[in-house]
Amino acid sequence: MPHERACRSTPDRHLRLASSPRNPALQLARALQTKKVRRERRLLVAEGEDLVDAALARGIRPVAMLFDADRLDDDDPRVRATAGLAERYLVPPKLMAHASGLAASPRVIAVLPQPPSRSFRDVAFPPRVGVYLAGVADPGNVGTLLRTSAALGADWLALGPGSADAFHPRAVRAAMGSTFALPVLEGVAAADLATREGFAILAAVPRGGVAPWDADLTVPLVLALGAERSGLGLALDELSAGHEVVRVTIPQAEGAESLNVSAAGAALLSEVLRQRAGGSGSLTGR
Repeated sequence: MPHERACRSTPDRHLRLASSPRNPALQLARALQTKKVRRERRLLVAEGEDLVDAALARGIRPVAMLFDADRLDDDDPRVRATAGLAERYLVPPKLMAHASGLAASPRVIAVLPQPPSRSFRDVAFPPRVGVYLAGVADPGNVGTLLRTSAALGADWLALGPGSADAFHPRAVRAAMGSTFALPVLEGVAAADLATREGFAILAAVPRGGVAPWDADLTVPLVLALGAERSGLGLALDELSAGHEVVRVTIPQAEGAESLNVSAAGAALLSEVLRQRAGGSGSLTGR
Protein backbone atom coordinates (compact mmCIF):
# COMPACT_ATOMS: atom_id res chain seq x y z
CA MET A 1 0.00 0.00 0.00
CA PRO A 2 1.48 3.42 -0.88
CA HIS A 3 2.00 5.77 2.04
CA GLU A 4 0.17 9.09 2.27
CA ARG A 5 1.71 12.16 3.87
CA ALA A 6 2.73 12.02 7.50
CA CYS A 7 0.56 14.03 9.82
CA ARG A 8 1.22 13.02 13.41
CA SER A 9 4.26 12.02 15.40
CA THR A 10 4.20 9.18 17.89
CA PRO A 11 6.92 7.86 20.22
CA ASP A 12 7.71 5.03 17.79
CA ARG A 13 6.80 6.10 14.29
CA HIS A 14 4.62 8.65 12.57
CA LEU A 15 1.11 7.89 11.44
CA ARG A 16 -0.10 8.94 8.02
CA LEU A 17 -3.22 10.77 7.01
CA ALA A 18 -5.73 8.91 4.86
CA SER A 19 -7.13 11.93 3.10
CA SER A 20 -9.03 10.21 0.30
CA PRO A 21 -11.59 7.39 0.03
CA ARG A 22 -9.20 5.92 -2.54
CA ASN A 23 -6.64 5.18 0.16
CA PRO A 24 -5.85 1.46 -0.31
CA ALA A 25 -6.22 0.62 3.38
CA LEU A 26 -9.66 2.24 3.52
CA GLN A 27 -10.71 0.47 0.34
CA LEU A 28 -9.47 -2.86 1.65
CA ALA A 29 -11.28 -2.50 4.98
CA ARG A 30 -14.51 -1.77 3.14
CA ALA A 31 -13.99 -4.56 0.61
CA LEU A 32 -13.52 -7.11 3.39
CA GLN A 33 -17.21 -6.76 4.21
CA THR A 34 -17.72 -9.16 1.27
CA LYS A 35 -17.01 -12.89 1.48
CA LYS A 36 -15.37 -13.10 -1.94
CA VAL A 37 -12.64 -10.63 -0.97
CA ARG A 38 -12.14 -12.24 2.43
CA ARG A 39 -11.63 -15.63 0.81
CA GLU A 40 -9.30 -14.31 -1.88
CA ARG A 41 -7.14 -12.26 0.48
CA ARG A 42 -7.42 -14.50 3.58
CA LEU A 43 -7.96 -11.35 5.64
CA LEU A 44 -10.68 -10.10 7.96
CA VAL A 45 -11.67 -6.76 9.44
CA ALA A 46 -11.96 -6.09 13.19
CA GLU A 47 -13.88 -2.98 14.21
CA GLY A 48 -13.76 -1.44 17.66
CA GLU A 49 -11.30 -1.12 20.52
CA ASP A 50 -12.29 -4.23 22.47
CA LEU A 51 -12.08 -6.50 19.44
CA VAL A 52 -8.79 -5.04 18.23
CA ASP A 53 -7.37 -5.32 21.75
CA ALA A 54 -8.43 -8.98 21.91
CA ALA A 55 -6.61 -9.73 18.65
CA LEU A 56 -3.46 -7.84 19.69
CA ALA A 57 -3.46 -9.63 23.05
CA ARG A 58 -3.31 -12.94 21.18
CA GLY A 59 -0.27 -11.78 19.25
CA ILE A 60 -2.05 -11.19 15.93
CA ARG A 61 -0.05 -8.77 13.81
CA PRO A 62 -2.30 -6.44 11.79
CA VAL A 63 -1.89 -5.81 8.10
CA ALA A 64 -3.22 -2.27 8.52
CA MET A 65 -4.60 -0.04 11.28
CA LEU A 66 -7.07 2.82 10.89
CA PHE A 67 -7.52 5.34 13.72
CA ASP A 68 -10.27 7.96 13.91
CA ALA A 69 -8.35 11.22 13.67
CA ASP A 70 -10.71 13.06 16.03
CA ARG A 71 -10.74 10.38 18.73
CA LEU A 72 -7.16 9.15 18.99
CA ASP A 73 -5.50 9.76 22.34
CA ASP A 74 -1.83 10.68 22.37
CA ASP A 75 -1.03 7.64 24.51
CA ASP A 76 -3.29 5.16 22.71
CA PRO A 77 -1.90 1.69 23.57
CA ARG A 78 -2.78 0.35 20.11
CA VAL A 79 -0.31 2.77 18.57
CA ARG A 80 2.43 1.47 20.86
CA ALA A 81 1.40 -2.15 20.26
CA THR A 82 1.75 -1.78 16.49
CA ALA A 83 5.13 -0.05 16.52
CA GLY A 84 6.90 -0.57 13.22
CA LEU A 85 3.76 -1.35 11.24
CA ALA A 86 3.93 0.73 8.07
CA GLU A 87 0.23 0.79 7.26
CA ARG A 88 -1.18 2.91 10.08
CA TYR A 89 -3.43 5.81 9.25
CA LEU A 90 -5.25 8.67 10.88
CA VAL A 91 -8.64 8.78 9.21
CA PRO A 92 -11.06 11.74 9.21
CA PRO A 93 -14.43 10.74 10.74
CA LYS A 94 -16.35 10.83 7.46
CA LEU A 95 -13.88 8.50 5.80
CA MET A 96 -13.82 6.25 8.86
CA ALA A 97 -17.59 5.90 8.54
CA HIS A 98 -17.16 5.00 4.87
CA ALA A 99 -14.65 2.26 5.72
CA SER A 100 -16.73 0.80 8.54
CA GLY A 101 -19.64 -1.59 8.28
CA LEU A 102 -21.11 -0.36 11.57
CA ALA A 103 -23.94 2.12 11.97
CA ALA A 104 -21.69 4.20 14.22
CA SER A 105 -18.07 4.07 13.13
CA PRO A 106 -15.52 2.84 15.70
CA ARG A 107 -12.41 4.56 17.01
CA VAL A 108 -10.17 1.95 15.43
CA ILE A 109 -10.33 -0.62 12.62
CA ALA A 110 -7.74 -3.34 12.07
CA VAL A 111 -7.21 -5.44 8.97
CA LEU A 112 -5.97 -8.80 10.24
CA PRO A 113 -4.83 -12.09 8.72
CA GLN A 114 -7.34 -14.90 8.99
CA PRO A 115 -6.32 -17.93 11.03
CA PRO A 116 -4.90 -20.71 8.84
CA SER A 117 -7.27 -23.13 7.12
CA ARG A 118 -7.91 -26.21 9.26
CA SER A 119 -8.82 -29.80 8.55
CA PHE A 120 -9.47 -32.84 10.74
CA ARG A 121 -5.80 -33.76 10.29
CA ASP A 122 -4.53 -30.78 12.29
CA VAL A 123 -7.06 -30.46 15.12
CA ALA A 124 -7.79 -32.67 18.14
CA PHE A 125 -9.46 -35.74 16.69
CA PRO A 126 -11.38 -37.47 17.98
CA PRO A 127 -12.25 -34.43 20.06
CA ARG A 128 -13.16 -34.26 23.70
CA VAL A 129 -15.88 -31.91 22.45
CA GLY A 130 -16.34 -30.64 18.92
CA VAL A 131 -19.13 -28.41 17.61
CA TYR A 132 -20.72 -28.87 14.18
CA LEU A 133 -23.01 -26.23 12.68
CA ALA A 134 -25.38 -27.22 9.87
CA GLY A 135 -27.16 -24.35 8.12
CA VAL A 136 -26.58 -21.76 10.86
CA ALA A 137 -26.81 -18.87 8.44
CA ASP A 138 -26.71 -15.85 10.74
CA PRO A 139 -23.14 -14.57 11.22
CA GLY A 140 -23.94 -13.27 14.69
CA ASN A 141 -25.01 -16.74 15.79
CA VAL A 142 -21.89 -18.32 14.31
CA GLY A 143 -19.68 -15.80 16.11
CA THR A 144 -21.52 -16.22 19.40
CA LEU A 145 -21.25 -20.00 19.15
CA LEU A 146 -17.55 -19.68 18.41
CA ARG A 147 -17.09 -17.56 21.52
CA THR A 148 -19.21 -19.91 23.63
CA SER A 149 -17.42 -23.00 22.31
CA ALA A 150 -14.04 -21.53 23.20
CA ALA A 151 -15.22 -20.50 26.66
CA LEU A 152 -16.79 -23.87 27.48
CA GLY A 153 -13.95 -26.11 26.41
CA ALA A 154 -14.65 -27.22 22.83
CA ASP A 155 -11.65 -28.33 20.79
CA TRP A 156 -12.90 -26.91 17.50
CA LEU A 157 -15.93 -25.67 15.60
CA ALA A 158 -16.82 -27.00 12.14
CA LEU A 159 -19.04 -25.21 9.63
CA GLY A 160 -21.33 -27.34 7.51
CA PRO A 161 -23.03 -26.30 4.25
CA GLY A 162 -25.31 -23.31 4.61
CA SER A 163 -23.56 -21.92 7.66
CA ALA A 164 -22.31 -18.34 7.72
CA ASP A 165 -18.68 -17.40 7.27
CA ALA A 166 -16.90 -17.31 10.64
CA PHE A 167 -14.83 -14.38 9.32
CA HIS A 168 -17.81 -12.21 8.41
CA PRO A 169 -17.43 -8.90 10.32
CA ARG A 170 -20.56 -9.59 12.37
CA ALA A 171 -19.28 -13.05 13.29
CA VAL A 172 -15.88 -11.63 14.23
CA ARG A 173 -17.54 -9.00 16.45
CA ALA A 174 -19.71 -11.60 18.15
CA ALA A 175 -16.75 -13.95 18.70
CA MET A 176 -14.81 -11.16 20.46
CA GLY A 177 -11.33 -12.60 19.98
CA SER A 178 -12.30 -16.27 19.92
CA THR A 179 -11.86 -16.21 16.14
CA PHE A 180 -8.15 -16.57 16.95
CA ALA A 181 -8.56 -18.87 19.95
CA LEU A 182 -10.51 -21.82 18.56
CA PRO A 183 -9.78 -23.74 15.34
CA VAL A 184 -12.51 -23.32 12.72
CA LEU A 185 -13.04 -25.97 10.03
CA GLU A 186 -14.83 -24.72 6.93
CA GLY A 187 -17.06 -26.59 4.49
CA VAL A 188 -17.40 -29.84 6.45
CA ALA A 189 -20.06 -32.13 4.99
CA ALA A 190 -22.18 -34.06 7.49
CA ALA A 191 -21.50 -37.26 5.56
CA ASP A 192 -17.76 -36.75 5.99
CA LEU A 193 -18.12 -36.24 9.73
CA ALA A 194 -20.35 -39.32 9.99
CA THR A 195 -17.72 -41.65 8.54
CA ARG A 196 -15.18 -40.80 11.25
CA GLU A 197 -14.86 -42.77 14.44
CA GLY A 198 -14.04 -42.45 18.12
CA PHE A 199 -16.81 -40.11 19.32
CA ALA A 200 -20.55 -39.83 19.81
CA ILE A 201 -22.68 -37.40 17.85
CA LEU A 202 -24.95 -35.33 20.07
CA ALA A 203 -27.73 -33.85 17.93
CA ALA A 204 -29.83 -30.98 19.28
CA VAL A 205 -33.43 -31.49 18.13
CA PRO A 206 -36.50 -29.36 18.99
CA ARG A 207 -38.56 -32.28 20.25
CA GLY A 208 -38.39 -36.01 20.89
CA GLY A 209 -34.88 -36.19 22.33
CA VAL A 210 -33.76 -37.01 25.84
CA ALA A 211 -33.07 -34.18 28.28
CA PRO A 212 -29.37 -33.29 28.15
CA TRP A 213 -28.83 -34.18 31.82
CA ASP A 214 -30.20 -37.67 31.08
CA ALA A 215 -27.55 -38.35 28.44
CA ASP A 216 -23.95 -39.35 29.10
CA LEU A 217 -21.99 -36.31 27.95
CA THR A 218 -18.69 -37.41 29.47
CA VAL A 219 -17.67 -39.39 26.39
CA PRO A 220 -15.85 -37.81 23.41
CA LEU A 221 -18.57 -36.13 21.35
CA VAL A 222 -19.48 -33.71 18.60
CA LEU A 223 -22.41 -31.42 19.31
CA ALA A 224 -24.45 -30.88 16.12
CA LEU A 225 -26.59 -27.72 15.93
CA GLY A 226 -28.85 -26.63 13.09
CA ALA A 227 -30.87 -23.64 11.95
CA GLU A 228 -33.53 -22.39 14.34
CA ARG A 229 -36.48 -23.03 12.01
CA SER A 230 -35.42 -26.11 10.08
CA GLY A 231 -33.12 -27.70 12.65
CA LEU A 232 -30.45 -30.07 11.41
CA GLY A 233 -32.61 -31.14 8.45
CA LEU A 234 -30.87 -33.45 5.98
CA ALA A 235 -27.65 -33.21 7.97
CA LEU A 236 -29.28 -35.29 10.70
CA ASP A 237 -30.14 -38.02 8.18
CA GLU A 238 -26.55 -38.03 6.91
CA LEU A 239 -25.13 -38.16 10.41
CA SER A 240 -27.51 -40.98 11.36
CA ALA A 241 -26.65 -43.01 8.26
CA GLY A 242 -23.01 -43.32 9.19
CA HIS A 243 -22.95 -42.92 12.94
CA GLU A 244 -24.90 -43.61 16.11
CA VAL A 245 -26.58 -40.34 17.10
CA VAL A 246 -27.80 -39.24 20.53
CA ARG A 247 -30.73 -36.83 20.14
CA VAL A 248 -31.19 -34.29 22.94
CA THR A 249 -33.96 -31.76 23.50
CA ILE A 250 -33.73 -28.92 26.00
CA PRO A 251 -36.97 -28.85 28.03
CA GLN A 252 -38.86 -25.56 27.80
CA ALA A 253 -41.90 -23.96 29.35
CA GLU A 254 -45.17 -24.87 27.65
CA GLY A 255 -45.94 -22.55 24.75
CA ALA A 256 -42.45 -21.05 24.67
CA GLU A 257 -40.74 -20.25 21.38
CA SER A 258 -37.76 -22.39 20.45
CA LEU A 259 -34.42 -21.31 21.84
CA ASN A 260 -32.04 -19.28 19.76
CA VAL A 261 -29.37 -21.65 18.42
CA SER A 262 -26.67 -19.74 20.30
CA ALA A 263 -28.57 -20.11 23.57
CA ALA A 264 -29.17 -23.81 22.92
CA GLY A 265 -25.49 -24.36 22.19
CA ALA A 266 -24.50 -22.57 25.41
CA ALA A 267 -26.96 -24.62 27.47
CA LEU A 268 -25.75 -27.92 26.03
CA LEU A 269 -22.06 -27.12 26.30
CA SER A 270 -22.62 -25.99 29.89
CA GLU A 271 -24.20 -29.37 30.66
CA VAL A 272 -21.21 -31.12 29.07
CA LEU A 273 -18.92 -29.08 31.32
CA ARG A 274 -21.08 -29.78 34.41
CA GLN A 275 -21.02 -33.52 33.87
CA ARG A 276 -17.30 -33.60 33.29
CA ALA A 277 -16.68 -31.56 36.44
CA GLY A 278 -18.33 -34.20 38.57
CA GLY A 279 -22.01 -34.38 37.57
CA SER A 280 -23.30 -37.38 35.66
CA GLY A 281 -25.97 -38.38 33.17
CA SER A 282 -28.19 -41.34 33.94
CA LEU A 283 -28.87 -42.48 30.37
CA THR A 284 -26.75 -42.90 27.31
CA GLY A 285 -29.55 -41.50 25.14
CA ARG A 286 -28.89 -44.26 22.64
